[in-house]
Amino acid sequence: MTINNPYTISIPSCIGNRYVIPDIHGCSKSLMSLIDKIGLKKEDQLFLLGDYIDRGSDSVGVINFLIELQQADYQVYPVRGNHEEDILMLHQNKIDKLIIRYINKENTSAFFTSNLELKPEYFNFFKSMPYFIELEDYFFVHAGFDFKSIKPFENTDEMIQIRNWPYHPALAKNKTIVHGHNPTELDEIHKRIDWNARIIPLDNGCVFSHALEMGNLLCLELGTFQLICQENIDAVGN
Repeated sequence: MTINNPYTISIPSCIGNRYVIPDIHGCSKSLMSLIDKIGLKKEDQLFLLGDYIDRGSDSVGVINFLIELQQADYQVYPVRGNHEEDILMLHQNKIDKLIIRYINKENTSAFFTSNLELKPEYFNFFKSMPYFIELEDYFFVHAGFDFKSIKPFENTDEMIQIRNWPYHPALAKNKTIVHGHNPTELDEIHKRIDWNARIIPLDNGCVFSHALEMGNLLCLELGTFQLICQENIDAVGN
């Protein structure tokens, strides 16, 4: 597939399984347990739908784990969420009191140097994330696409923020769009998968473990359309 869009990346063909995991939000133990549960192999591809950080208790642990997987030659492809965009904006704007407030709120001091700049390894990881990924049969994006805009695949603000958007068969090339961002009840997610819906929300609000029908970190295996659930085993988020 030829890539002519600066907001995405080219993905090699896959000889293993393809997995998709949405919003992790600092739930490192839940993520590691889910990866162990699916038995991720190096021939598999793992697509992640953004919002790896904030709200949960161990954002740094989540990012360190994902970086370690990539360094060990696992095929891990994270797309950018609004929380990754926010931390990059903090780095760019360099307003110390805002960075300190963020560090204190989210327990993320390990991301930053003593000069309150993102450490290079984290800056490079966040900055390298595309806004969406296109495969021969799927789009992966954090929030969705604004198909009412002139160039929906260049509208990065909406890719990380939009809610309640309609499907457009022609623009979406009749491909299934899998997204996170909007916490959705587990029963509704199962219905969308069972119906082979063209838009599949996958965020079950892992960090909101006390909410009804919420609190699971999900993984969709694309070959069988099996949904693997991992109950939140981290500290409860706010």
